[in-house]
Amino acid sequence: MSDTRLQQIRKLTEVSRALTYAVSLDEVFQLTVDHAASLLAAEKSLLLVADDDGLLALRSSHGVDGDLPKTLAEPFTEKLVSKLAELLGARLDAFLGVPLVVNGEIKGILFVIRSTASTVAEQDEWLLSALADQAAVALEKARLDEIGAFREQLIGIVGHDLRSPLNTILLATRVLLMREGLGEMETELARKITRSASAAARLIDVLLDLTQSRLGGGISIDPKRFDMHDVCRQVIDETELLHPDRPLRVDLVGDLVGVWDRDRMYQLLSNLVGNAVQHGEARSAIDLRINGAETELVVEVVNRGEPIPPTSLPFIFNAFRQGRSRYAARKHGLGLGLFIVQQIARAHGGSITVSSSESEGTIFRVRLPRTAAAVPRETSAGL
Repeated sequence: MSDTRLQQIRKLTEVSRALTYAVSLDEVFQLTVDHAASLLAAEKSLLLVADDDGLLALRSSHGVDGDLPKTLAEPFTEKLVSKLAELLGARLDAFLGVPLVVNGEIKGILFVIRSTASTVAEQDEWLLSALADQAAVALEKARLDEIGAFREQLIGIVGHDLRSPLNTILLATRVLLMREGLGEMETELARKITRSASAAARLIDVLLDLTQSRLGGGISIDPKRFDMHDVCRQVIDETELLHPDRPLRVDLVGDLVGVWDRDRMYQLLSNLVGNAVQHGEARSAIDLRINGAETELVVEVVNRGEPIPPTSLPFIFNAFRQGRSRYAARKHGLGLGLFIVQQIARAHGGSITVSSSESEGTIFRVRLPRTAAAVPRETSAGL
């Protein structure tokens, strides 16, 4: 390999490193054209990117008149180079261009313009293609980032707008269920409305939590001292109201007073019990056991039924995954409940594990420090 080729490769490596640390897409594009001109000893370099209509517009340039972006909006045809040559006052044979290819489609073109012909045209095209590929990767990454940001914003907006009417529905149906003289059919209808509204409200909560986790690196908590008995009573009452056919056996041992986020603890217990209701054997009892040890609180939720397959256990807390089957994921929601439980436990400096067998049932075990300080969000796992 010649010394010139080695120098070009070293220079290309430096360029790749510089592009990696570029802050914005425009900065990546500008570095691309600057280094293209430098590597290929070109007087001019320009990068054209297709807009939503498929027309190529100038995004970055080196040594090109600043008025050109105002006049250039061309389709990708054989006449493109002729048009550029006319605008720039250059010869047609002075152009060397390579495409920016994203997912098999041409999304732009990187050009260099030189006054003298090259004696190593193949090497020059290789170098220019390497730069174009890096610009194409940056372009696709920016597109995916925009889609992700829009998705997160949409989830947040929809979640906030839906929460208020759902809370009204829940309040109204719970008032109806407390009234005397309600017929059997009316009572069951009110329970179904409450269950459906509760499921929708939980879905909104987990979507908002997922959004926060994705954007902020974890779930935030506000720890305060309280008695876990109160939260347990809330979960018990809700389960008896919505699922009277699923007895909840509760065993509370030791001191249950500690420093945690009360709302998050309710969410954790409610999600675990709700998961047991969904996946446990029909009409079977669910065990909720809490042991207040000296330095930690141990929470266990146990249900009987089909065990979780061993191959699924390592992924049970992943977002959008379910422990039983793809059918279960479609039937029972997005598969975010256990992911949120894990995030809540980690935010408190705790942990969660799961075991599942025919003989012992499925056991989710959460360990929480008795005094939880809000840990840095970076420690909460992402997706």
